[in-house]
Amino acid sequence: MLQIRRNFWEITGWVGAFFALLAFSLNSFDIIGSQSVLYLGMYSAGCLLMALYGFSKKAPASWVLNIIFLVMGIIALTRVYFL
Repeated sequence: MLQIRRNFWEITGWVGAFFALLAFSLNSFDIIGSQSVLYLGMYSAGCLLMALYGFSKKAPASWVLNIIFLVMGIIALTRVYFL
């Protein structure tokens, strides 16, 4: 059971990293804009998953930073979606 839980958190962290890197890459190659819902959604999802992973590893520097980035992403997403 412990191994399953460990694998779950590892997969969660890698999926989060994938989303954040994909959003950054697509934006860097001008495929999506930095204010698009797709970019901000992938960015926010990646930050959330990496924050959960950092919390599971008891790494406060990691999860606090990702929570801050998540809040920034949600604020930007809210501004784009509602304004």
